[in-house]
Amino acid sequence: MQQLDVVLLQPGTVLEHRLDGGADALAAYLKSLGSAAEQAVSANPQQLPAGGFVVVALRPGGHVHTWFDFKPALDDKTTAALAHAVDMTPPTAVKQGNVVFALRVSIWGGRPPVGVAPVPPEWRAAARQAGHKLDLDNLIDQTWPR
Repeated sequence: MQQLDVVLLQPGTVLEHRLDGGADALAAYLKSLGSAAEQAVSANPQQLPAGGFVVVALRPGGHVHTWFDFKPALDDKTTAALAHAVDMTPPTAVKQGNVVFALRVSIWGGRPPVGVAPVPPEWRAAARQAGHKLDLDNLIDQTWPR
């Protein structure tokens, strides 16, 4: 797995306000998360090359949720391994609200995603069901109920 970059889906001011420990804590978490994801992919047999996003949301109390936006879609075993890697990586503390970001990655030599931001299938479905575009916090709450 090659981590291409991190996509922050919220302004820096929102992240600073919501994170306990600020940018430094988030950077340390992202480093640990990238290593865990790399190990999860390495433990699975090579499949079709894919590029995409591992989308992570954090909430107070150490709650973590993951969505995936890959082309082609990853198989269920690899998706489960990546989700488990994210779940087992101790998250940075969140003071309030949702903190959402994505790892933009290439797996098994896949082409990097064309889009600059993720749109997991669950997010598309939630927006379609709502009948209009949802802001990020509402989108997260719709696809990851409290």
